[in-house]
Amino acid sequence: MQVEAKQAPQVDDAAPGADESASLLAEVDFKWLMAGQGWWIDTSRFHSDPSYAAGLLRLAMASPFFALRDCAATLLAQIGGPAA
Repeated sequence: MQVEAKQAPQVDDAAPGADESASLLAEVDFKWLMAGQGWWIDTSRFHSDPSYAAGLLRLAMASPFFALRDCAATLLAQIGGPAA
């Protein structure tokens, strides 16, 4: 009887980790929740301009909608900003 050895799948170092995936999901949620309120996000500027990002997060934190405030708080915690 011949046994075939199978190689275990290799982990792709370029694949996003759990933290990166959670961060990306939070950003996508934030973008859609903001769009639902009529506030469109320039994602490249959101990543490159800290004052633009901070202004949008402040706007979201002042929203009457819990889901948007919660998402903004999650993003702030991920980037190490103040929660309010």
